[in-house]
Amino acid sequence: YYMLIYFDTTFFAVMKIMEGNNSTMARKAALLLSYVLFVVAIILPVFLITHVNRRFEILMLKEAKQSFNTLLLKIDKASRWRVMNPAYFFARRLLTAMLLTLPIENTFIFLQYVFILMSSHAYILYMVACKPYQTPALNSYVLANETFYSALIIAIFIFSDATPELEIKFGAGVALIVSLILLVVANVIMNVYTVCRGPARLKQSIKESKLRRAEKEALERAEEEERKLKKKKEEEEFTKIPDETMNMSSIDASNRSEERRVGKECRSRW
Repeated sequence: YYMLIYFDTTFFAVMKIMEGNNSTMARKAALLLSYVLFVVAIILPVFLITHVNRRFEILMLKEAKQSFNTLLLKIDKASRWRVMNPAYFFARRLLTAMLLTLPIENTFIFLQYVFILMSSHAYILYMVACKPYQTPALNSYVLANETFYSALIIAIFIFSDATPELEIKFGAGVALIVSLILLVVANVIMNVYTVCRGPARLKQSIKESKLRRAEKEALERAEEEERKLKKKKEEEEFTKIPDETMNMSSIDASNRSEERRVGKECRSRW
């Protein structure tokens, strides 16, 4: 529930702080409440993420991880990078709420589009690299949502006052409508897929996906360890070459000195 209301409470708290009209006691009380909500919006997510990281070792246990199921909903809890997904959730909404309260005449109003677009692209990269959700279907669904949302933001920016060209605005309007339709269609398809699969088959697919991912990651770790051992062995062999060269040089020098000594003895006898 807190994750659902997080953006709204933070946004209205920052709006009240930025308003500056505190002429009545009610407005002063609202300002005080806004400061409290804003501070809580910073401290509570940090506490939650820190708590999850401190308890990361017990997330493998079914009984122990149940208290984190809401915060880490459908997240694969086998990696720290995946369980950091809620941290991105809170940080993105906090900064978005702060930037959206900038007045229209502010010189940094352009940062709204820049941050929203860059944060969306960063999340797409995170999704591709980590695949934090438990099944490929969930990862594909969230990735599609974020991609269509990013395209929607770009189209909105072009459709606004970014350019006066009507042809470009028309193309941006078409892209905006298409992105919005695709966003809705992706959600409808995922809802239909979830209902048709049912809870039992969804749980089974989650178990199978986690098993396949664990096997794949185990193979990758084994290959990485093998590469490290091979590299270490090559380095050890490379460091032995100068030692062998020095030994051969010392042997050659001792042989030459022995030959000179024998030669001197022969000449003295002669």
